[in-house]
This record gives sequence, structure tokens and C-alpha cells, in this order.
Amino acid sequence: MAVVYIHMKPHNNEIYYVGIGNKAKRAGERTKRSELWNRYYKKYGLKSEIICRDISLEEAKKIEIWLISFYGKSNLCNRTLGGEGFFGGKHSEESKRKMREKKIGRKLSEETKAKISVKSKGHPNYNLFHTEEAKAKMSAAFKGKKRDAVFCQRVKESKIGYRPHKNAIDASVKNRRDNASIFKETTTGFVGKIWEHAEKFNIDRRVVYYNYKREFPVLVGSGKGLNFIKIT
Repeated sequence: MAVVYIHMKPHNNEIYYVGIGNKAKRAGERTKRSELWNRYYKKYGLKSEIICRDISLEEAKKIEIWLISFYGKSNLCNRTLGGEGFFGGKHSEESKRKMREKKIGRKLSEETKAKISVKSKGHPNYNLFHTEEAKAKMSAAFKGKKRDAVFCQRVKESKIGYRPHKNAIDASVKNRRDNASIFKETTTGFVGKIWEHAEKFNIDRRVVYYNYKREFPVLVGSGKGLNFIKIT
């Protein structure tokens, strides 16, 4: 069942939008509105009123068309003459592809990022981390499942033009350094992380790693005779 509603300017009840929805709460929602609607809302505010409820979609579309015609499209922020409600419908694959392509490479402004950050802080899931039990359940649920080719292609497309924020990169580097393995050089007793051994003995980091994996001393180069074992 559908509803038909109107949006008005609170100070004088002048109507500036006619809409339809599949639930009564749609009348008071501010999400998924056009840019023009948002300009009206920011300037005048919002007072909503449901005109008709519990009617069929076709009836709602006819009433919407009539109301837009009655009030005059030029006096409203409706983009069409009405009768084009899409709730409950499904986009075609071609439409989905066009929408994806439109978003590729699009970057949010710093102002938009700040607004999203402020809005997210009030969400109950903001800064929420999964428990180890939840992680284990998710891991078990996906174990053995193979992602289809369409999903993999969408993931690739979504990453085109993507670049991690500097803070994310710095945090990742810090995490790797903090949790890096500890090695011991057996002939000198020196203990440290792989780059610390490289600096102390003037050798490439890969020498430490390969020597540890092969389990015998370095045979050539400036590190000849050194032997590394992994402690943690």
C-alpha cells in the first residue's frame, strides 16, 4: 500500500513538494531527496502532511500527478510531473553499470568528509569493533565459499582511483612495525627487529629473512658467518 504526502514551509504552510511512498514515515524523511529539495529544506525547513494513505501504487501515482498539476510544477521542487515512484522496483543491470561508472574516481570534498564524520559520531555503531567471537563466526561462515566472477569484477571496479588516506597508511605502517617479528643473531647475541639487524650489520633485510628460512649461516657478502633465529 502507498501514501501521498506534501511538504510545506512551516512559517506559511506554502506547499513546495508532492511525493509518494510505500510507508507513512517516508513523508518525514530527509534522505534520498533531490538537490533542489535539499535547497528548499535548508532555506524553509519542513512541515509534512499525509494526504492519502493505504491506497494502491497506481492510485498514489494518479493523485501525485493531479496535485503537481494543480499546484503547478513551477511552484514546486518536484523534478517531474509525477507518477514515477520507484520504491519496490529493481534497477536493470545496465542502470547499475551506469551508476557504478558515474561514481568511479569521484572524490569527496574535505567539507563533505567533515559532515559525514560529525554525523557518524552519533550513530550507535560509530567506532564499534567486532568481538573475537563475532570475527570467528564470520570467518567460519565464509570459509570454503568462493566469490563469483561478477563480485570480483565489482570489487576491482570499486578500487579504481581509490587511494588510502595518509592517516590510514601511517597507522598501517605503525601497526606492522609494532608487531614485527624479533630475531636474534647467534654469533653476537644481538636481538632486534629485521630492520635493526640490517642497520647494525650493514646488510639487506632480505638476508636476515632468507637466512632464517634456510636455517644455516650467511655464506657470502658483508654478513658472512652471521646466523639468525626467530624469537617471536
